[in-house]
Amino acid sequence: MPFPLPRSFLAVCLAAALAAPAVFASGPGTGAANFLKIPVGARETALGGALTAAADNANAVFYNPAGLGQLKAVEISYSYNNYISGISQQWLAAAIPAQNGAWGAGLNYLNIGAFPSYDDSDNRTGSVSAYDLAAYLGYGSGFNTGLHLVSSVRYGAAVKHIKQKLDDQDASGFGADAGLLLLTGLRNLSLGLAWENLAASRLDFINAGAKPPRKFKTGASYFVKGPQLSTLLSLDFGFPEDGPRYVSAGMENSLYGLVSLRVGYSSFGDLSNGLSFGLGLGLPSRGGSEIRADYSYGSTYDLGNMHKFGLSCRFGAPESAQEKAPAAAPEKAPATVPEKAEGIESLLVPLYGPDPESSKAAAESLARLGYPRAIEHLIMLLSSEITEWRLSAVCGLALSGDSRAPEELEKALRDHEPEVRLRAALAIGGRGDTSQVAALEEALKKEESEQVKSAILEALSKLAAVSGAGEPGI
Repeated sequence: MPFPLPRSFLAVCLAAALAAPAVFASGPGTGAANFLKIPVGARETALGGALTAAADNANAVFYNPAGLGQLKAVEISYSYNNYISGISQQWLAAAIPAQNGAWGAGLNYLNIGAFPSYDDSDNRTGSVSAYDLAAYLGYGSGFNTGLHLVSSVRYGAAVKHIKQKLDDQDASGFGADAGLLLLTGLRNLSLGLAWENLAASRLDFINAGAKPPRKFKTGASYFVKGPQLSTLLSLDFGFPEDGPRYVSAGMENSLYGLVSLRVGYSSFGDLSNGLSFGLGLGLPSRGGSEIRADYSYGSTYDLGNMHKFGLSCRFGAPESAQEKAPAAAPEKAPATVPEKAEGIESLLVPLYGPDPESSKAAAESLARLGYPRAIEHLIMLLSSEITEWRLSAVCGLALSGDSRAPEELEKALRDHEPEVRLRAALAIGGRGDTSQVAALEEALKKEESEQVKSAILEALSKLAAVSGAGEPGI
């Protein structure tokens, strides 16, 4: 009569498969370093791991290193995965912006608690323990194309050192990943490509070794911005060389960027039904930093539930960047700047209201708050169909010391309305950030409006004066 296998026995089998996959490398799903297939990050896990086109934080070094090219601030991310039956996973990642991109590093550690060992006669001889480790180093960068169909291209690569240990046996090797991210002109639609273990060495573990299996991923994401509620939709298709193709998808709804509800699905593997759920909370912070706590939940058929906890911090713009963005005198006195972050909500009504002057004043007040969440409303406003709102967003970003402001103003240089492009050029000139000279020069080449051209030349002249260079050529 059939009977269910004990959970402890199933856990031992899983632990052995994770710890020493190369020993059994003879069929699909049995390549080396199988622990790398477990998603990292609580937020990402809740989204089904569908991050190929939506990787935009420090964890991009794992999912798609091209996403590092989008980072404008220092980020740190940590997650703890209470996997199953004594198996735990920890992930630590950090990203640091560079002149033309960002560097990322990650550490993936899977600890397999002690489990029984047996001899050839099935007599227990004691217990053994094991662990798996992978250290990542990646870089991402990109460029703006000036095209409507694909407005920006991000690219990146990462290398990883892999080590696996089972009792007194160990193996080590390396793998290399690469990725591409296309930011389209179709309002917040992104397309992504990623190659895992594009190049890899063999991990010789006990007997015959094996290489980490290659995998190609393609995906799309769409971000719907709103004044209160924002929604991220993501979809991935995976093509591993050691197993069947799979699909994963995720959805995230965020209210004011403070509370996020997530749901995901992945058809990869047969350990669970593929569904995952998650929650994200914005925590109080100081100095312009953004701190988030995340949680994800998933279940297995036979080995219980999986809980993952995460904590991440995105640090605010450095003081030097804020000093480079002096506040220009507004045409009229802005609304009173609240002293605390709670004041953000009081500014949202006039910000999204019908009166252009009130919207502009609210945008400038949000910029002076200096909180990342306040700036996110200006970024959302810049994607609006309403020209007056986009003009208000430019006015606010002109006063902001947030590290995201320069890139958003450069996007405004490509707006379809000449008035928005004109105000963006003047804002860039007023900020005095000489790193934006190239963006102005590129915009000047493509500009057809004489008024906007004059504004761009005026901005270039101001930046030339800041750098001590001569007048820009026409």
